[in-house]
Amino acid sequence: MNKFKDYLVRRISPKENIDSLLEFPKFIEIETVNACNARCPMCTINDWERNYPVMKDDVFDKISDELIENKKFLKRVSLYRDGEPLIDKKLAQRINKFKEAGINETSIATNVSLLNEKRSKEILEAGLGLVIMSIDSLKKDVFESIRVRLKFDEVKENAINFLKLRDKINPNCRVWIRMIRQESNKDEWNDYYNFWKGYASENDRIYYHNIFNWGGQLDNYKSIEKSYEPNLPCVALWSLMVFFANGDVPLCNVDYNNKFPTGNIMKTSIKELWKSKIADERRKLHMEKNKAKISICENCNVWDEVTGDELISPEFAEKVSIRNN
Repeated sequence: MNKFKDYLVRRISPKENIDSLLEFPKFIEIETVNACNARCPMCTINDWERNYPVMKDDVFDKISDELIENKKFLKRVSLYRDGEPLIDKKLAQRINKFKEAGINETSIATNVSLLNEKRSKEILEAGLGLVIMSIDSLKKDVFESIRVRLKFDEVKENAINFLKLRDKINPNCRVWIRMIRQESNKDEWNDYYNFWKGYASENDRIYYHNIFNWGGQLDNYKSIEKSYEPNLPCVALWSLMVFFANGDVPLCNVDYNNKFPTGNIMKTSIKELWKSKIADERRKLHMEKNKAKISICENCNVWDEVTGDELISPEFAEKVSIRNN
C-alpha cells in the first residue's frame, strides 16, 4: 500500500503527503454549461441524460465562495466539464471572480471553434490562467472527421490568433495544445508538435493524450496503446471534485450521467463531500486492490499519463501496479 501512496503523491502533489491530500480537493471542475456544438466520436455526448444545460448563479456562487475561502488548498479551478465552456455567456465574469479573489490558476478546455477575437479578449482580460486547446489533427479531412460539425480552417485561425492576443493582453496565461491520439491521427504527432511549437511560448505545452474508454462507457472504443491505469488506484479520488450544472457531485469526471452520486453542493459543503463516508469507501476499495467492485473504475484508463514534462514512466507504473503488489 505504501507504493500506492507514493504513486498518488508523486502524481498529484509531490511536496505533500497522502493525508494532506484529503484536506480539500486540489483540482476543481465546474460545469457551467452542459452543451456542445461538436459531436466527436471519442465523446459520450449522445448518451448524456442530464437535462440542465446552464449553471444558475446561486449554484455557481455557492461553489465559488467556498473555493475562495479554501484557496490555499487549490492547484487549479477549471470552468468546464463535458460541454464547450465558451457557450457560457458569463464565462469571463466567472473567471474574473476567482481572479479578483486571488485565484490565478483558472482554466478552460475548448474545441476552439468559438474562440473568436471578441471571446478571446474577454477571457484574457478577465484573467484566465490556462487554456487547453483540443485540436486533433493538422489535416483538414482527419480533423473534421474527429471534430464533427467544426471547421478546421476556422479552428486553426482562432488558435493562432488567440496565441498572438495572449502575448499582448495576458502573457501569463498558458496555452496547452492537445491532440487526442487515436487510430486516424496516430502517425501525425511529430508534424503536429513541430507546427504548434512555432507559435507557442516557452511556458506553453504541446502534448497528446491517447484515446480513453470513459470507464468502459465509450461505444466502439479502440485502444492504441497499453494502459497501466486499471491496475492502479485512481488519482481522481485523491485530487479532483466535479460539479455538474445543477450542483450534483459525481464520483469523478468520468461519471458523466452521475450513476455514482456523491451528493449535491446545495445541500452540503465541499469539505463535507470530500471527506464523506462514500468518498472514503471508494478510496479504500482502490487502495485495497478492489476498485473493480466499482464498475466504472474496473477498466478505466482516463488517467493514463500523457506526453510531456509530467510523464511518469511506464516502468514506474508497472512497478506499482496492482498485479505486482
